[in-house]
Amino acid sequence: MIHFQHPSILWFLLLVPLCVGAWIWLQYRNRKRLEDFADSGMFVRLIPDASKWRPATKFGLIMLAAAFLIIALANPQEGSKMVKGERLGSDVAICLDISNSMMAEDIQPNRLERSKRTVANLLNALGSDRISLVVFAGSSYVQMPLTSDYSAVKLFLDQIDCSLISAQGTAIGDAIDKAMETFGYGDPDREWVKNQGRAIVVISDGENFEDDAEAAARKAAAQNVRVCTIGMGLTEGTPIPEYRGGQRVGYKRDNNGNTVTTHLDEATLTAIAHAGKGIYVRANNINSGIQDIVKLIEGLEKDKFGEAIFSEYESRYYIPLAAALLCLIAELLIFERRNKKFNLDKLMKRGLPILFLLVMTLSSYMVEAQNAQTRKDTRKGNREYRSNHFDRAEVDYRRALHHDSTAYRAHYNLGNTLYRQKKYEEAAQHYSRALEHPDLDKKTRSRILHNRGNSNLKAGLQKENRAEGMDQFQKAVNDYQEALKINPKNDDTRYNLSYAKKLLQQAQQQQQQNGGGQNNQDQKDNKDKNKDGNNGQDNQQDQNQQSQQNNNQNQQQQKQNRQQQKQQQQRQEQKKQDAERLLEAVKNNEKNTMKENAKKLEVAPAGRIEKDW
Repeated sequence: MIHFQHPSILWFLLLVPLCVGAWIWLQYRNRKRLEDFADSGMFVRLIPDASKWRPATKFGLIMLAAAFLIIALANPQEGSKMVKGERLGSDVAICLDISNSMMAEDIQPNRLERSKRTVANLLNALGSDRISLVVFAGSSYVQMPLTSDYSAVKLFLDQIDCSLISAQGTAIGDAIDKAMETFGYGDPDREWVKNQGRAIVVISDGENFEDDAEAAARKAAAQNVRVCTIGMGLTEGTPIPEYRGGQRVGYKRDNNGNTVTTHLDEATLTAIAHAGKGIYVRANNINSGIQDIVKLIEGLEKDKFGEAIFSEYESRYYIPLAAALLCLIAELLIFERRNKKFNLDKLMKRGLPILFLLVMTLSSYMVEAQNAQTRKDTRKGNREYRSNHFDRAEVDYRRALHHDSTAYRAHYNLGNTLYRQKKYEEAAQHYSRALEHPDLDKKTRSRILHNRGNSNLKAGLQKENRAEGMDQFQKAVNDYQEALKINPKNDDTRYNLSYAKKLLQQAQQQQQQNGGGQNNQDQKDNKDKNKDGNNGQDNQQDQNQQSQQNNNQNQQQQKQNRQQQKQQQQRQEQKKQDAERLLEAVKNNEKNTMKENAKKLEVAPAGRIEKDW
């Protein structure tokens, strides 16, 4: 299908028949004048070299060249890809158990890490579905609101551990209720419409001590939400290891001093899945058993998220331009009169403009051929990327940039590929190159800034400690802020910004602590030097010096105690900020949400007694 980028220019083609008509009228008038001057039979003797068809041929070639030039200016384009379709998908909420019992090592490396791998595999298996992430123990909160940005979900998934919730235990029912909230159920600002396109996936060991999970599952099923469960662990039972400073210090004990043994409660998980009209699968050391759940989700009713038309046009202006050039060259080689002698001087004199046009056309053709190769390599890289062959996609994108180093699509796609390969710093560099393109629309610029922020955030998390990643965290904060200036309604960017600010604050505090420790060591060294210098003094001076040192040590100890109290206050304040950040994504009404859920995060439910695993 032929498409013109500037179709209005084609109106100039009407000038071609007008010029042809004018030329025919002028030729007719000149012919009549010649006939008035002399008889037509004398023309052969008076003008022996005159030709009847050469002038008409030359003029026709000029008009034809003009028509081709007008078409070239309109820039004919050929549609290489035209796809019209709907983006369809389901809404899936994943509830992940992070209670202490998930640290059991009956499946390797432990239940929690295997659960996180299961979530990652589930994300890879799903297509265009929207995902939300809820974590729970004795209480629950929304770790990630409903989103189609799988990279953001994986970003937050990597940071999940059992210390995120202080109220330990297992409250599956509360987690199911929170998952329903991510769908908009119970939100006064959103209209709830029942459909068959929603599902909840609970990943837990099934030891539910807090609430009636079956009732919550039946309530969800009444709203056409399917509840599926994945059992993590083995039924034989295993102790729960406890760690301190990264080293195992023993196993968890109850209030009577007995070692706690945790079991996979398949009966509870099966009952929850049955009440929620879903299915139950059991994970083990070999597989996570998500295939059946993926099939169930694929069979759900798909909701329409939006309609999109994707089109790619390749310019073909060089074809009519080359045709115009050939017409002009042919016109140049044809003389108006018949002659036996080839007039080279006259040909070169008239051919200089044509030669210049020829050079320009060949240059344009070479540039277009180079751009076509860049697009070809980029499309090949896109196919490899969709097939999860990220190493091959990287080679194709780099080959495309070799032909055109300014191709922002190739830079952007290469950044995505490097991000998938965990080469975050290099990915951020290519996102920056993509941002240099002057013709980016606001939506694309916001998306690139969001991805660059993710890359900087992940690059900072790769450092050995938070202080070393402070520069990357600051860059991530700046990128998210710039993205929000362009698109303030992007909830994913806003959520990532709050998380980046938290990491930046931790890095700054850790850097201050390291600096304080260095100052204390310097003071200690100075004291030792002063002590060595006073060895030659008398006993009275030694006693005075010892007294002064004791006073200094007391002052130093008091100073350290004040610093420790201040650090404790900072940790308590940061813990409060973490709770507020995690509660922020539950509802749009932030104040009411934090008031409602703060008690659930920090205070254990009244019905729970001694079971904190």
